[in-house]
Amino acid sequence: MAKVTRWVATRDLEIVVDKEPWRLPEGLQQQVNQYWDGLIRHGTPFFRGPVLSVRQVHEEGSSVVIEGVLTDYAHYLFSRQLPAQHPYQVRVLFAAACLVTRDNWLIAGVMSPDTSRPGWIQAIGGSPNFDDIVDGRFLPVFSARREALEEVGIEIPPSRCEVKGFTQDEMGRIAIAVSMSLEQRCDEIINDVRRYLNILSQDGPTELEDVLGIPIGPSGLHVLESQTRPVVRYLKAIVQGFYTGG
Repeated sequence: MAKVTRWVATRDLEIVVDKEPWRLPEGLQQQVNQYWDGLIRHGTPFFRGPVLSVRQVHEEGSSVVIEGVLTDYAHYLFSRQLPAQHPYQVRVLFAAACLVTRDNWLIAGVMSPDTSRPGWIQAIGGSPNFDDIVDGRFLPVFSARREALEEVGIEIPPSRCEVKGFTQDEMGRIAIAVSMSLEQRCDEIINDVRRYLNILSQDGPTELEDVLGIPIGPSGLHVLESQTRPVVRYLKAIVQGFYTGG
């Protein structure tokens, strides 16, 4: 399967979540539980929280409706061992908090050693909380604002947040790009966030170990391509999409 990540620019986006969580066959659920129990026995500091998976995407002109279903982190981690087209493969759906500085840089995070993707460079944000789903609708701006506050200590008012579009890879995984406009320059934000992470780490493991700035445009793509650390593919699509006016 060719690795392709597309960018879809849209501000008319609705994410509908099934009323019932994803029910796995009994045998598969037992495998998931055993896999999770093994991780915990080995001292892995993961939390079995909710994960949103893509069911279907309906596009009509500039309007998009995404159907999702809730599962959990254990199922998500286990499904990474399954074939890409397995009927119980988790195709994650989440809000990417795209922090854009006054001088037009995107702030990205470097995942800490205690996460499932240590050292990876990705957008701020991650799996939704139950509070991010209201009346059967996933609210990406609400989720992105919560994640920005939790992960990097930045509270951004709703008036400075806007869904610009989403990325989708060949497996169907989706990152909703929420543009979050900051008043500070890139260097100021990075210094502030590093101080915040240092304080946060004194109380235990953090989601991020560092942050970096990526200029929005061709030079930003070069920054990502020249990284020695792994970079999630959707981040490149977001940088390109923001630059081209998405």
